[in-house]
Amino acid sequence: MSMKKLLALLLAVVMVLGLVACGPEQPTEPTTPTTPSTPTPSNPDDTDPTEDPDKIVVEVFPEGDYIWKTSTSVLTTSWNPHSYQTNDQSLPLDYTTSGLYTFIFNDELHPVEGKREYEGYVIVPEMAAEMPVDVTETFKAAHPEFNIPADATAGYAYVIKLNPDACFDDGTPINAETYVQSMERLLRPELLHYRAADWYGTADLSIAGAEKYNNQGMTTWYAANDLHAVYSTELDSELVFTMGPDLDANCYIRDSIGFPDSYTLEMTIAYLNANYGFAPTAEEIAKIEGKTLAEIKADAELNAIWESALGWWQTEPNEELHFFIAAKTYEDNYPFEKVGVIATGEYELTIVLDKSLSGFYLLYNLSGLSNNLVKIDLYDSLLVSEESATGELVWSSTYNTSVDTTVSFGPYKMSEYQMDKYMHFVRNENWWGYSDGKHIYKDPTDGLYYPMYQTSEVDIQVVSEASTTKLMFMKGQLMGYGLQADDYATLRQSEYCFATPGTTIFFLILNGHMESIKSREAAEDFDQTIHDLEMLTNTKFHMAMGLSYDKDHFASTISPSRSGALGIIGTGYIYDPDTGAQYRDSEQAKQVLCDFYGVDTTKFADLDAAVDSITGYDPEQAKVLFAEAFKEGIEAGYITDNDNDGKSDQIVYIEYAMSSGVNDFMTKTINYLNEKAAEVATGTPFEGKIEFYMSAPYGDDWSNKIREGLSDTVLGGWNGSTMNPFGLTDLYTNPSRQYDAAWYDATKIELTINVPVNGENKDVTLTLKQWSDALNGSAVEVDGVTYNFGSGQADVEVRLDILAACEGKILESYNYLPMLQDGSMALLSQQVFYVRDEYNPVMGRGGLAYTKYNMNEADWAAYVAAQGGELKY
Repeated sequence: MSMKKLLALLLAVVMVLGLVACGPEQPTEPTTPTTPSTPTPSNPDDTDPTEDPDKIVVEVFPEGDYIWKTSTSVLTTSWNPHSYQTNDQSLPLDYTTSGLYTFIFNDELHPVEGKREYEGYVIVPEMAAEMPVDVTETFKAAHPEFNIPADATAGYAYVIKLNPDACFDDGTPINAETYVQSMERLLRPELLHYRAADWYGTADLSIAGAEKYNNQGMTTWYAANDLHAVYSTELDSELVFTMGPDLDANCYIRDSIGFPDSYTLEMTIAYLNANYGFAPTAEEIAKIEGKTLAEIKADAELNAIWESALGWWQTEPNEELHFFIAAKTYEDNYPFEKVGVIATGEYELTIVLDKSLSGFYLLYNLSGLSNNLVKIDLYDSLLVSEESATGELVWSSTYNTSVDTTVSFGPYKMSEYQMDKYMHFVRNENWWGYSDGKHIYKDPTDGLYYPMYQTSEVDIQVVSEASTTKLMFMKGQLMGYGLQADDYATLRQSEYCFATPGTTIFFLILNGHMESIKSREAAEDFDQTIHDLEMLTNTKFHMAMGLSYDKDHFASTISPSRSGALGIIGTGYIYDPDTGAQYRDSEQAKQVLCDFYGVDTTKFADLDAAVDSITGYDPEQAKVLFAEAFKEGIEAGYITDNDNDGKSDQIVYIEYAMSSGVNDFMTKTINYLNEKAAEVATGTPFEGKIEFYMSAPYGDDWSNKIREGLSDTVLGGWNGSTMNPFGLTDLYTNPSRQYDAAWYDATKIELTINVPVNGENKDVTLTLKQWSDALNGSAVEVDGVTYNFGSGQADVEVRLDILAACEGKILESYNYLPMLQDGSMALLSQQVFYVRDEYNPVMGRGGLAYTKYNMNEADWAAYVAAQGGELKY
């Protein structure tokens, strides 16, 4: 029995001895602890002999309040499920929503063959009543308007029976029409909802017609080198090439300070000639203006102009000039009836997809579909519009901005909220899960059966300083405290300390946006004799920086709960949900790291030993690369060496994009980056010539500053999609998501991989973007061959081959320097314990559903007082 589970017994001992005020006293563990035996299920009072002897007896928790007390540094002001953008904005939804399907631990009640109890998980219906049923063939025949592929027999249409007991916290039923109407509000074009794009395009679960409905009547503009997020030759007839949104004399050039900038036709030609040595004539432009790509390809003369117009791109991969622009116009007045969320019964929902999805990934993504639900009458009453200066209607909503405007269909409902101070949640007594007899589990230690969610209330306070959080935790006022660097020597070995692996890889992204850099260097307050930014576009300089840092030492110095990172995909990502197999443990993932870091695997007993030898730190090679980068920088005119001392005259001045003000973590980070860069650059032309400095606080705009090249580096990363590492490729190849899209065009970077095509292995060459699209279920057509390597479309080993090859290619750009593998260490309050201490990559430690309390609030207050008001950990 762990110490945590003995605390209830220890409290009883304290009560017998009496509460003393002479100082804190460390509880002493009884010398002979005993573990309760597993009872045979029986009638609690043995008064009804007809009671089923096999009926499970569910234990009743002792009376009292059980409050989960936690803190956050930032408290959101809006948690609208249709428009939230960040994790803090979605935090309240964690308590107030339920999924169509949910994940629970496997136990005696939910056995999994070949798995010990609590070693795996089970997916069960929650707001659904049953598992989805594939109706692709019958639906396709009856509804040709949804354009399900003619040869598709499965994976495109599903019927979902809904839970008739599901309701909002006021008792209003949630039926199929609730899902339909909520989706319509989410996708309604004029509302411009941020979360709308979660359900089409590159999304795993892409709902048929959702993109067309959401964008109806709109013209979307793309640079000619990025024709479409999911380009295929089928789009050629839709993509019209113009000199800009206006078909008159105005043309548009995207440069370092934004898009668009307006030029006349003559100005555009002069700009191209002066900057790129390319000057199409007005007559040539007139011939290609307004033509579709299909028309251009079909006409030899037009195609020659087209190829000439874009030819410079091949030799200037770091430039961002987007001369021609592709316009995709969506059908106007697209009917919502053609969107694939259909009420086919009062409690029956049919979902239609425009790319196939099945098995685990279907359930994984469907589980979140209910997150979009809103209470329609309240939602509509809170929608308001006002006319902008240009005469357009601008819509806004106060839905989910206060207690009165927040509706729950989860285990808890909001009861209090004060901006910038706190949120409080209480049990939602109309949540069906408390009484449906399904939300129970068998405790793996005592063998008894308990209801999920012992927590009766949730309290969230705003606490900005780690020192204040620690003080409150030690006084018993918070359930957890995340260890800071200074705590590790004294607290990491605590009985109550838990290490939790994270999935996020934090990388240093290095600026390569030449146009933006030129603009910044041209500013009056920038002295080019002292500082330089252009070296940041040099690949060898990036490579040298990447080899200058011992990643594990970096982690142990600034954030000991994290570890060093070598790739861009973290250790927590699972590629086989059935077995829990992790991508980083695959042979492909190990090999790509060995290849990238130049490890000779023949010198090691196996791949594991070879990978274990990689540190990502090679100061000698870094020195060589710094010397080569210096030579290239001199030749390119980026830097000078006017005194011929063999060193750069300029300091490479690297701005770190700060989201908020200076704190201990950031101070340690910047100091470390400077210290180690200076150490490795000693004896090279950049000795004493590399400097990181903090920007002013950019708030939520920090990522845009990086993307636009207006700031130079940041420790950034991506979280989520733990069960789908394949989807991560989109983050590095999709211009709408890339940090480096402005200087790294994944639609032009080619990659050759040996994969099976029509039963025969062949070397296939696609662009990095095309590989990513095909890997994530899109049909990519090239030279008459269609490639689709999505889930269920290709063997998982083939998919791993592609994923690893893409990871290697992205690493080779050296735009992303892996630094930290996320993780945390935190103390857990003595008031509670986890049903299972071991971390499960799918379930974590079970969350609030599986959290149990040693004491209610009244007993806890007495216990803390008995310790002198401050606890020992």
